[in-house]
Amino acid sequence: MRSFVTLRSKFIIIILGFIFMILGIKSGKGQQSWYQVSAFHHGEWLRYKVKWGVIRLGTIEIYQEKLDLKTASLFRISMHARSVNLPFINVFFTNEGVLNPAEPTLKSFTLISGKDGNNVTTYTYNTVTKTVLMTTKENHQIIRMDSMKYAKNIYDAVGIFMMIRCLSNSGFNVTLNNIVEFKITQTHLNFIGEREIIKVSAFDTEQKTVKFSGRADWVGNAWAGITGPFRGWILDDSSAIPLKVQLKIFLGSITLELEDFKRLSDAESNHQASFTKKN
Repeated sequence: MRSFVTLRSKFIIIILGFIFMILGIKSGKGQQSWYQVSAFHHGEWLRYKVKWGVIRLGTIEIYQEKLDLKTASLFRISMHARSVNLPFINVFFTNEGVLNPAEPTLKSFTLISGKDGNNVTTYTYNTVTKTVLMTTKENHQIIRMDSMKYAKNIYDAVGIFMMIRCLSNSGFNVTLNNIVEFKITQTHLNFIGEREIIKVSAFDTEQKTVKFSGRADWVGNAWAGITGPFRGWILDDSSAIPLKVQLKIFLGSITLELEDFKRLSDAESNHQASFTKKN
């Protein structure tokens, strides 16, 4: 009888321990050990060169803006891509989303595509009704409107980009539900914790990085046909800046490499004074 009571007590302790572990992960305090919210940083600007072998295809710039300087509740993340003047590629798009650093799921997201910017698609998530409203306009005229019920977490393009940064040191394998071309699809991410020293144009010296890999189960036609497997190298510090990413588009394998950036210091962030780490 005593052995049964002891076994039952141990079982209860294990169950309670598991519950407390789950609660700890979901709390802000527990989250800090593996979720790098410091990847969100007001005034950060990143510029990447996009290469197909030795040929430069274009440039991607990403900018972060805190919507209220007194709190860290919401950030606007803007991603601008433009191709160079080549006969076989013509890519121009802007992704812009509003995110909560604590949980960067879809709130409102806009995709502007084309050199003239006349094609605009918006996604807005209603947290009360758990509904995504989707609208596409061409030359300011609505050409498509739809909605869907979706109660699970869902991420837009900039949300996935920030989640990769925030989870870079987590050691997790995760699948994120994302919305592309009016459909719910998945992006699979593997954060294995492997370190590597690499050299990129943005720094004068080699940098320590943490590697990740993933797979996109979708084709982003508005994003030059991104699809399939990809991998990347993220700066191994609190900024979690992606230094290099290799992925596939309709041309084949391409590389995004950080060539310049600016990031506000913590002390200067409220004064809008920026600095760059490359002299």
